[in-house]
Amino acid sequence: MRIRSLVPALACLAAAPLAIAADGPSVKFDGFVDTVYSITNNEHGGGSTGFNYAGKLGVSAAISDKVSAQVDLNIDVDGSTGVNDNGVTSRQAYGVWKVIDGVELKTGKFISDYGWTAAYAPGLYRINGGLLPTLYGVDQVGVNAKYSMGDLAVALTVANGFFGEGVGAGNQDGTQDNEAYAVGLDVVYTLGEMGSVNLELINDSDVGDGEDGNGTHIGVNATLTPTKELTVGAEIISQTVNNTDGGKDDQATGAMVLANFKLATAMPMSVTGQYSFLDQDSGSTSDTVKNELAVALLTNPAGTDKLGANLELSYTTVETDSEDTEYSIGLAGEILYVF
Repeated sequence: MRIRSLVPALACLAAAPLAIAADGPSVKFDGFVDTVYSITNNEHGGGSTGFNYAGKLGVSAAISDKVSAQVDLNIDVDGSTGVNDNGVTSRQAYGVWKVIDGVELKTGKFISDYGWTAAYAPGLYRINGGLLPTLYGVDQVGVNAKYSMGDLAVALTVANGFFGEGVGAGNQDGTQDNEAYAVGLDVVYTLGEMGSVNLELINDSDVGDGEDGNGTHIGVNATLTPTKELTVGAEIISQTVNNTDGGKDDQATGAMVLANFKLATAMPMSVTGQYSFLDQDSGSTSDTVKNELAVALLTNPAGTDKLGANLELSYTTVETDSEDTEYSIGLAGEILYVF
């Protein structure tokens, strides 16, 4: 369950009318422009500085009371490969059919249900997403059927893949071998005003070095709002990819806890603290363990929640089989516009 509907210090994406026909569909757009300046330094005196950016233009169409569609166009650096392709990609392009009350069918390409951390910058409680989104798989291309009844929502997704052609692949497009699909179940139970809990179960076929093994994902996360000022998030993920070519199975375990507190100040602002842990064992090669501590200050200095000026400080340690534990320190500043 991506937390895109909750509102951190900066409001979530707002939709504004673009064109409305008198007796036809209504069309709305939303988006953001995000600029981040980052400084990193490690124990060896190395590091990097620089600006990076991301932008999104989303168009949603309410075609009828039962049919709608969404297209998101994104402009950014490819985070999975680090390549400055500066291209425009369609992060989402899907339609939704409300078959009956409580039942929805979504088809096309869409951000998966899996994972707690929001996919887009305006939904984040800090500048960066942290360690765990590397375990969230690829954007889905397929079918998602959702059933909602009271406080319970259950979604079943059948997609071209979850782990992709390799773990960390940015997209899952194209054709599949026969019956080689990712099947995922996402169950969300809402605790009234106190938050929600979420269970994720996924099985993906034709993954691993042998290309005919199975990959599994088990995730549990929760969002708690004990007061209107405090939001707490927590997540645990376990993944296994079977290597059928004789190698050791790939395994990954991740966990995080986050707290965001809104401050009682004249300027709207909040503070976030997060701890994340990630252990990735790539079979016969190496085992990498990462720990991250991060604190962030989120502000709306222009008198509108459509502009955020945010700061973040992070401390990360990396331990591998072949090297001693190394650390790095990161500082980031962000200006985020939302429309």
